Amino acid sequence: MFKPVVINEVPLTSGNWEVLGKQIWVDESRGLVYFNGLKDSPIESQLYVVSYLVPSNPVRLTELGYSHSVSFSKDCSVFVTVYSSVKQSPLGCINRICHKDDGNISSQTLGILLTGSDCPDYNSPDLFDFDSSSGYKMYGLVYKPEGFEPRIKYPTVLMVYGGPQVQQVTNSFKGVRFLRHHTLASQGYVVVVIDGRGSCNRGLQFEGHIKKRLGTVELDDQLEGLHWLAAKVDYIDLNRVAIHGWSYGGYLSLLGLAQRSDIFKVAIAGAPVVSWNLYDTGYTERYMDVPDRNVEGYKKGSVLQYVQKFPDEENRLLIIHGLIDENVHFHHTSLLVNALVKACKPYSLQVYPNERHGIRNHEASEHYKTMILSFLQQHL
Repeated sequence: MFKPVVINEVPLTSGNWEVLGKQIWVDESRGLVYFNGLKDSPIESQLYVVSYLVPSNPVRLTELGYSHSVSFSKDCSVFVTVYSSVKQSPLGCINRICHKDDGNISSQTLGILLTGSDCPDYNSPDLFDFDSSSGYKMYGLVYKPEGFEPRIKYPTVLMVYGGPQVQQVTNSFKGVRFLRHHTLASQGYVVVVIDGRGSCNRGLQFEGHIKKRLGTVELDDQLEGLHWLAAKVDYIDLNRVAIHGWSYGGYLSLLGLAQRSDIFKVAIAGAPVVSWNLYDTGYTERYMDVPDRNVEGYKKGSVLQYVQKFPDEENRLLIIHGLIDENVHFHHTSLLVNALVKACKPYSLQVYPNERHGIRNHEASEHYKTMILSFLQQHL
């Protein structure tokens, strides 16, 4: 097997920020590397350039206040960026790389490719951040309800994921990807999204906080952020808070209701993991180690350990699962339902016989969205 001979290794970047490794571009004629990174802000992807011949501080080539998605020409002389913010729909322009005699590098706009669309009915979310007790600055999004009026308390939905490899809070346009959040806001709900420890693009220590203890620490940051926001604004009704998520978010939704039923009035758990012993080993053991070496972690991270703590009142728990889910198998929900029945705990269950891990069929999707709204309107 061919192995390269490494003559020496030279770090090109340093500091408490991440290089986004999806794609880099190398200009071998000038000894330059172009890359996307989060040097200026962990919620804004920017384009940077650094020399690998004479390493120094990376130079930013794109405009702050937006998140950029970049493509380069083959000779690294021109790039296209499509960029947006939470307030601005996507814009696009083509830029030329300018090399100055003193060695400085900059970019110059050559033309506009995408002017952005006017969305008069679009209510953009607001970004917020807070200094958490963990020592990190946390970031979140809040969607105000349609027809928002100050000093009125609104029911609130905490939309959660909370697991590794996902970052929900970015300064980019949320018009399509987070359509469900806009739908809930249009029906009179405040929607809150928080990236706590365990989410990605904040460094190994931040994401590695949940190593060997999935499900036991993530809710702390979510609850701290929710209470911080409620103390800063006057429109969140802490007596009417729902928690809702899918996959890892469904897992945390179950744990949220079981462990903090004093905070969450209802939980809607989509395709939830209920025990890491039952989930894909390639994913689980990456974060939890093998079961024999982390018995306590697997035990404490299992929803089945907290079944007795679920509320005794009806209409507080809704479980949703596709019957042919190829990711989180329906077996998870089957075990949970059996345990809830044995413990005489009330629940509601919606099964989609022809759906996988994500609801793909249009009719099923419409049914799902309508059902969630109905559940919240009746019980939150």
